[in-house]
Amino acid sequence: MPKTSGIPKSILADINKLKTRLTSLEKNHNSLIKDFKSTIRSHSEMLKKQQSTIAQQETTIAQLGKKSVKKEKRKPSEYNLFLKGKMTQGMSMIDAVKAWKERESSSSTGSSMRQTGQDWQSPTQQY
Repeated sequence: MPKTSGIPKSILADINKLKTRLTSLEKNHNSLIKDFKSTIRSHSEMLKKQQSTIAQQETTIAQLGKKSVKKEKRKPSEYNLFLKGKMTQGMSMIDAVKAWKERESSSSTGSSMRQTGQDWQSPTQQY
């Protein structure tokens, strides 16, 4: 005679299969969560290291930016060297400039051409 009460064996077997499957899925889930948490920790440590490295690099860059770059000095012109030489000999600046002009006028005729060209450009004041 068939049983009228109770759960059929096929359904109980299906329930037991589902329970075992559920426990295995829970185990997999828990192991994945552990792996995920450890990965998060390692990534956060790497991130901290990267941030400290970047901070050190920024301070190094800032320090390098503060260092003054030594500029090349311009070579003094022949005129400046002449004036400096005359003034170290004790000549006044005005006399040294006059000596330069005399030297220029005696050394080449092209300078007298330039001087006459400058004369017509310079404004003359007549009263």
